[in-house]
Amino acid sequence: MADATLSEIVEEVTEEEGVRKVQVEIIHKHEERSSSTTWAIAIGVALLLGIGLFYIAENSDGLLSGDDSVVGNCADNIDNDSDGLKDAQDPGCRTNGVYDEEGYEESQ
Repeated sequence: MADATLSEIVEEVTEEEGVRKVQVEIIHKHEERSSSTTWAIAIGVALLLGIGLFYIAENSDGLLSGDDSVVGNCADNIDNDSDGLKDAQDPGCRTNGVYDEEGYEESQ
């Protein structure tokens, strides 16, 4: 697209008392492809991230490996609060008098 010359965009409107008044029309044309390029890049990045996360989930133990069936530390067979009692014997793992392997024994 060639740039217009000044004489092509300036229109003389009036001339009064030695003062010439002109009108200039400026048209800004926005090219749509820059917007579609931005969208294409954004969609491409989103797809690559999705594929990467799917690959990680399928080919590893996940982002955080571990036994998902046990939440707390009351099934690790360690005396976490140093009171001489391990898990099932520790009152900290016996909420309401019932042993809870998903319970949490505070470390000291």
